Amino acid sequence: MATFALAMIVCADLERSKQFYRTILELKLGTDAAPHWVDFDLGDGRMLGLHPASESLTVKPGSLQLGFYVDDVDKFVTDARTARVTILQEPHDESFGRIAVIADPDGYPVQVATPKPWR
Repeated sequence: MATFALAMIVCADLERSKQFYRTILELKLGTDAAPHWVDFDLGDGRMLGLHPASESLTVKPGSLQLGFYVDDVDKFVTDARTARVTILQEPHDESFGRIAVIADPDGYPVQVATPKPWR
């Protein structure tokens, strides 16, 4: 059985994307080998990697959607908007909790959600 280890995003501007994931989502920086590679430690040996675009790796928003839990999705979106992050979908209720979608600097959708407490 395979064990999930890494999701990789191809970026037009590695430094800009590194700052987004570090400051907006407050992810823990792992390896910073910019301009060649950056990754974030997601815990349990899992990583989110950022790779610069090249001839064989192109930026393709819509080909991947990441999802993160946040304490308060409404406050998160308000703070993201203040930081001039594009909001693709305003906070709204779903059966599992409250959700919104923002865009990273290359336009990849990033889902942020606050799950309902389990009863």
